[in-house]
Amino acid sequence: MASPQQRGFTLIEMLVVVVIIGVLLGITLLSPITGSIQKVVQEEATILQVLFNQVRDKALLENIQYGFSIDHMGYYRWWVLSAGSQGWDELEQSPFQPRLIPEAISVNLELLENSTTFDLDDLDEEYPSVVFYSDYQVTPFRLSIVPVANRKQLLYLFTDGLSDIERVRE
Repeated sequence: MASPQQRGFTLIEMLVVVVIIGVLLGITLLSPITGSIQKVVQEEATILQVLFNQVRDKALLENIQYGFSIDHMGYYRWWVLSAGSQGWDELEQSPFQPRLIPEAISVNLELLENSTTFDLDDLDEEYPSVVFYSDYQVTPFRLSIVPVANRKQLLYLFTDGLSDIERVRE
């Protein structure tokens, strides 16, 4: 006589399904947390790289020197050395208006020609740290963009002064 067929799932099969669902939920819930910091770093690096390229082209086309600096309040600023003025004037028009660095990241500017690293407290707010010359040259620099929460996931924007500004992940 044939035994009756079993219906339903075994306990082992149910546990395997619960473990798989738990792993998938864990990955789904944790990925926005770890990805959001990297997203902020990537966005800030992209914004700065585009602005650096724009101001470099602008300096060449207009035959005027432009500058970039970071102040102690956490703003980065853009400067112009006008032909008629005696010094640097701060730019206010878009896209070169002052911009606050997001709190989730820290930024460190290092000038490569004399290996000077600037702390935000040491920067002079009246002059740029990096100059974009009208002959397409730039003060050699390395700008590190570092998530405050995980300092190992840093990203650099750098140039030797002659080549384009490059983005490097370390």
